[in-house]
Amino acid sequence: MDKKSNLNPSQEFLLNSSDEIVSILKTIAHPNRFKILILLLEGHLTFQTLLEETDLKKSALANHLNDLKDKFLVEKVQHGTYIITEDGKNYVKSIETTYKENMAMKRKVKERKQRMELAKSFLERNKD
Repeated sequence: MDKKSNLNPSQEFLLNSSDEIVSILKTIAHPNRFKILILLLEGHLTFQTLLEETDLKKSALANHLNDLKDKFLVEKVQHGTYIITEDGKNYVKSIETTYKENMAMKRKVKERKQRMELAKSFLERNKD
């Protein structure tokens, strides 16, 4: 029996696309490339501006930009000027949204635990 037969269409798509998805995520996951994407969210930037903002060497910045272009996350719009693509924006915004939601959930769990500890402490002191 084929294990994939029990998958819903979303799972099947993700499994069939997993190599490319992981490749894109690895590209985004590099701190310098992620920073470049974030900087480009405000609009087009020149190579020189990116160089100044990232403190990278020219060759390193060029390599990172090429990696981002290869994954269609960044485009070179004219000589020395780069923009983030819609796909690039969507990935960064999705990461931001998910991270914020995760942090909010962690904060709520922490607050809930603190309230439970406080209530427990109060009840133990007032047992008598």
